[in-house]
This record gives sequence, structure tokens and C-alpha cells, in this order.
Amino acid sequence: MSRGISVWMACLVLLCAGASDALTFQAKNAAMRPFLSGGNLTANGRVGEYLRIGQDGVYQVLIRAYGSPSEKEWPQMALSVDGVSPNGVTLETVSVDAAQPKDYAFKVHLLKGIHLVGAAFLNDGWKWGEDRNLYLETIAVTPPDGAAEPTIATEAEWTQDAPARENATVQHAAEAIKKHRMARGAITVTDASGKPVSGANVSIEQTRHAFLFGANLCAFDSFHAKNLDDAYKQRFQEVFNYATLPFYWRLFEPAKGKPGYTLTDAMVKWSAEHGIVLKGHPLLYQHEAGVPPWSAAQPAEDAQKKHVTDIVAHYKERIAFWDVVNEPVNMPGIPLDLPHRWVRETDPAAKLVINEFGIFYEGYPKFFQFIEKTIKDKVPFDVVGIQAHAPDDWAFPLDSVQAILDRYAALGRDLHITEFFVCSNGKPVQGSPWRGTWDEAQQADYAEKFYRVCFGHPAVSAISWWDVTDVNAWKPGSGLLRSTLQPKPVYERLKKLIREEWWSKAEGQTNAGGNYEFTGFCGTYKVTVRLGSQSKEGELAISKDAPGTLTLALP
Repeated sequence: MSRGISVWMACLVLLCAGASDALTFQAKNAAMRPFLSGGNLTANGRVGEYLRIGQDGVYQVLIRAYGSPSEKEWPQMALSVDGVSPNGVTLETVSVDAAQPKDYAFKVHLLKGIHLVGAAFLNDGWKWGEDRNLYLETIAVTPPDGAAEPTIATEAEWTQDAPARENATVQHAAEAIKKHRMARGAITVTDASGKPVSGANVSIEQTRHAFLFGANLCAFDSFHAKNLDDAYKQRFQEVFNYATLPFYWRLFEPAKGKPGYTLTDAMVKWSAEHGIVLKGHPLLYQHEAGVPPWSAAQPAEDAQKKHVTDIVAHYKERIAFWDVVNEPVNMPGIPLDLPHRWVRETDPAAKLVINEFGIFYEGYPKFFQFIEKTIKDKVPFDVVGIQAHAPDDWAFPLDSVQAILDRYAALGRDLHITEFFVCSNGKPVQGSPWRGTWDEAQQADYAEKFYRVCFGHPAVSAISWWDVTDVNAWKPGSGLLRSTLQPKPVYERLKKLIREEWWSKAEGQTNAGGNYEFTGFCGTYKVTVRLGSQSKEGELAISKDAPGTLTLALP
């Protein structure tokens, strides 16, 4: 049996079976069936049809399915609408725990228009002699009382509606940015005796964001040419205030007992000089990159502890965040509890991140459940890290991105978008097919909108791009800079967002009470006050939790 979902379908048919006024279909030629090979889907995925919904309301969807387990775990299935599991906004799933066909019911609120409605398989798994599969027979969609039965639509119609759905999400983000990312600041100007001074000129200019806009710093001093190394650093600091430093054990300690602190120390020093907050990634990783070349397998617990505590102690209070055990759900094998406690004991001020991929593909309920259990087990951590680059060449529908962020925010921890990129590689765009192909213009357009949605979400506090340059990029074409280190449109677009549109300046005069107030993006500001030949400077920080106040006394 082939690995992945197996989906048995005949040609698309409208059936009379099921609830009255229900549209019921079964199809081996369903409009949505990615990764199809013969009669089987070969990975996590979804199957569905484009439906015309005539009226807003709550619709019942009945999916007739059965499964086969692997390692005693049955297939997990969710309803999928327009690229997100709307049950998925709450990430409710069902375990298809029967080897014979059975009906699974969902309810979902649908708006009038064209929607892609189907079933998503979420926990593909394989073990020698076993293969976890989801078999789908029929999907029936029943309208609310008084509403017309849905009808079959086309991909072209859905595609035509898609930009409007996306623009509505981006417009929502614009309002959310004003609400969640801006705060009030107030400056009071007095004379030497403390009396208020009216008519003083006040200018304010932002010097850094409270939000962390970052990228990995893996190409630091790697070009073997000073002009290129300098260009890389200049491009980095012009946009970013946050950097991820590489600590892959295989590269960091190629010879036992000889960790490579020299280059990393230079990265830390340069970042400190430019006000760049740091994250270390990763301390432990159940992957070839996380196994040192002098060990045949993941080193024993005592070696892990020494590795972790030595590095964290070396950079105590200089590296603010750590990916302690990378991708613990997709790459299991290293329990979180002890490593997280080692870091917490070594540097109590450090923030600990649980970093994983696959979240923006249907919400990855298994990871959500893992985080819930981690919280219940009182494992110390501070941030849920969401990678945003898998599967390859996907542009996740932005309403889906918004819905999944909403759900993960319910965990009560900060969210970081830890590894985001889209490539300018000329390949077809997956997930948002109306976008065409991934050229430099499409890369820039999607990235800007993705940043707007994430920056507008109150639970998100960091976004990191994964690789700055196309040189030695993890995925070809994923850089913000070409191989010549010249900026692509995406670099210019993000720079304009971060350093212009989301960067505040203001000026004015104090009122009769000596006060001047402004609204700006949360962060740190340089404040300059002038009155005649007198002037005074100060620094002011503003945030949603603590609107900033500053009093400056003129001499």
C-alpha cells in the first residue's frame, strides 16, 4: 500500500443519498487533490470541491471515511475550507478510527460566495509493515434551513474571488496594526525650577522597534572578501533589529572538545554594537545537523547537558532567546523537560522557544496538542516558534494564516514567526494558485502581505526571514538579496515597511501646561527639546502596556 492518504473516488457525481437538500459528491477527479499518484495522495493533504454558497449561514458537512492506523495511531481528519480547517480555527479534529466506512459530522459558518470545501489529512505516518491512510468515500454539504442547496462551481470562480478574500484580511490587519502596535507618548518640558514651559519645540524620532524584525545571520563574514562582508552587514542592520545565530552541533563542534566560539563571538560583538537582539538556534536537534561528526548518534544526556550549559553560560545575558530542542514533534527523540531546565538554571533571563514547522498547513493539531501537554507538564518555556516555509513553494492563504495565529494565541504564550521565506525560483505558487509563479515581484508582494498580517496580530512579537542572501541559501532563490548582494524587490519592500511606514517621527510645540503628546509605533525614541538657544535630549520608550512619559528640564 502506498504511503500517505489513499482516496477512493469515482467521477464527480451528485447523489440523492444523505440529508435532504444536501450536495453530496464522491470523485476520483475531484478538483482539489494535490500530490495525487494513481489513486493515492502521498502526503498530508486535502481533497475537496469548489462549491457555490448562496447564503451566509451554518452548514453541516458530513464526511464518509475510514482509515488504517500506524503505530496504533489512526488518521486525524479535519474539515478544510479555503485552505484552512475552519473547525480548525479551533483546531478540532476527528480520529478516523474505523476500518469500515463511517460518517463524521462537522459544522461551519460559510459566507455567500465560492468556497473550496473538503477533508484534510493531518498526521501522515509510516512504519515498515504499517501505513497510516485516510480513505474518503463521500462528502455531503447541507445548507441551513431555508437556504438553497450548494452547487458545483469552478476553480476559476474561486480564484477570481480569492484576491478579494485576501485583501479583506490585509485590510483587517491594517486596522489591527493601529490598535495593537501603536501607543501614546507624552513629553513634559519644564524650566530649572520645575515650572512648565510652553511653546518649546519638540521633535521625536524612533530609534528602534519593540517588535523584533529579524533574519538569520548565517552568512556573517563568510564571503572571503571584505567589501562583500561589509555589504552584507550593512544590508542587515538597515532593516533588522533581531538576528538568529547558528549553533548546529555538527558545525559548532566539529572536533570533540573544541567548540567554535571565535566566529560566534564576533557575531555577538557586532550585534551588540548595532543594538541587535539575539537568538541561538538550536542547542539540540534530533537531525544530522544536530549530531556532532565525532559521534555516531545523538550524544548521551551528560554530554548534551555539558554542551547546552557551556554555550548558554558563555553567552549569558548576551543571547536573549534560545531554540533549545529544535522541531521536537517532527524530529522527536530528545525530551524537552531537562534541556529547558538546564537553560533556565544557567541563564534565568533567557527566553526559551519551542520551534516547529508545518503549522500553517492546516494548523498542525499534533503540535498544538504537544504544546498543551508541555504547558500542563510545567516544562519551562516562553515562546511558541512557528516556521513558515513548508511545504515548499506555498503561499499560505492569508485568511488561513490569520485563523491559525488566532488559535495558537489561545495557548497564552508569545508567538514568533521563526523561519519565513518565499522563493523567487520561477516555480508555480502552491496554496494560492491565483498568484501564478514565484518570480521576484510575486515574492515581494506575498511577503509584504504576510508581514502585514503577522505584524497586526497581537500575539506575534517577532518575524524572522530565513536567509538574507541567495548565496548558499537553504532553498534556492529564498534570499532577500541576489547572489551579487544587490537587493531584490522583497528587500526594498520590507525595508520600506519596517523603516518607513512602521517608523514614527513627529514634531510640535508644548502647550500651556508644558506638555506635548504623540502616537507612534511601540519602541524607543530620541526626544529633542529646543527653546531659543537652549536644548535638551532624552530617550523615551512606549508600549501598549506602558505608554511612555518623559520630563525634560531646560537649563
